[in-house]
Amino acid sequence: MKIETVAPDSIAAELDIRPGDSLIRINGHFIRDEIDFRFYAGEEMVELLVGRDSGQVLFEIEKEPDDLLGIRLKEFPMRACGNHCVFCFTDQNPAGLRKSLYFKDEDYRLSFLYGQYTTLTNTSWKDLKRIVTQRLSPLYISVHATDWEVRKYLFGLKRRDRLPEKLQFLADHGIQLHTQIVLCPGVNDGAQLTKTVHDLSRFFPAVASIAIVPVGLTKHRGKLPFLNPVIIADARRILEQVDQFQCKFRSMFGSGFVFPSDEFYIIAGREIPGADYYEGYPQIEDGVGIIRYLLAAFREIIPQLPERIPEEHSATFLSGLNAAPFLKKEIIPALDKIENLHTRVVPVKNRFYGETITVTGLLTGQDYAQAIRQNGVTNTALISSKCVNRDGLFLDDWTVEKLAEETGCAVVLMDDFLTGLPDFIKEI
Repeated sequence: MKIETVAPDSIAAELDIRPGDSLIRINGHFIRDEIDFRFYAGEEMVELLVGRDSGQVLFEIEKEPDDLLGIRLKEFPMRACGNHCVFCFTDQNPAGLRKSLYFKDEDYRLSFLYGQYTTLTNTSWKDLKRIVTQRLSPLYISVHATDWEVRKYLFGLKRRDRLPEKLQFLADHGIQLHTQIVLCPGVNDGAQLTKTVHDLSRFFPAVASIAIVPVGLTKHRGKLPFLNPVIIADARRILEQVDQFQCKFRSMFGSGFVFPSDEFYIIAGREIPGADYYEGYPQIEDGVGIIRYLLAAFREIIPQLPERIPEEHSATFLSGLNAAPFLKKEIIPALDKIENLHTRVVPVKNRFYGETITVTGLLTGQDYAQAIRQNGVTNTALISSKCVNRDGLFLDDWTVEKLAEETGCAVVLMDDFLTGLPDFIKEI
């Protein structure tokens, strides 16, 4: 693995290990990726075999187990997905986007490192043994259904992927699993949902939770199989079913075990549950409890807000359709108490993917620009930092700078939980 950076004043820097060197082995173990590096570098005595143009160099290091070497490796090649899921969001991208947006990853390592979901369909028994040996826990598993015929249709599988055996192996060896079901009305709901939840409950507590999320359908499905969106009646029926599941599992396990994403409550017109319902928010990255967490996080930062700012200033929150009503109801009244500060919320329709896509994180620069122009936003525009990648690009390759230039607004990125809001207001 190539070394990308070496931290100044680190152990690696003192040994003159350099960016561009290759990390070959640690304590005799070949290094395949970041996970191997973390696992084997956590010893007190570490031998690093490093390759460079002049040859190989062996470094012997004695350190505390928690001491970091200061080495950052280049990203490892991700495994590609071999599934053909009928609801795959990547397949619903429009033409003309950057190449990386068409790559479908399916890699248990990304599940461990970043909480991304994996199906385990391309995870070999050798991989599973590595997961157990290196304690790669928790993992996030996309299940969707346990009935073979339904799985075959949803995943586009041609042969059995042995998911039950894989889950059993991981459960037997103490690996914690969080699972998800992408709910497709008429396919894996109703009796199929009951079967899937029942089958997964047999692995509790190793399978610690099930998230149920509605299928996301863009306007770019083209010749893809027809799927029904989740409508009001579906959402209400699913929530009633989940209420029954939870009643049973709270009695059996002391945990609700099954958690619907916030979208179901919004579609059904039901109130978002309180914080205790989410049991520590294990599935927050899947949109389960994110609104409740946002509101709770905002209440914690209210004491940090100033009573006034020196001069009049206006700012506009631009948000996806799901979150906008909650910002307007819960956040704006608190900010209105700050003298000289004027705020409002503008809901942003997703015209890039279609108005059925209502989450903030999938808004593009063009979506924001259109909303800014149509709503007469001329002041500071506050938008979610989740809409841009590490290179500062929206999904449509716009940059924050381009959005500001096109609209004449000062554009400020804000994290989902508004932790940077007090500092932003104080610096106005």
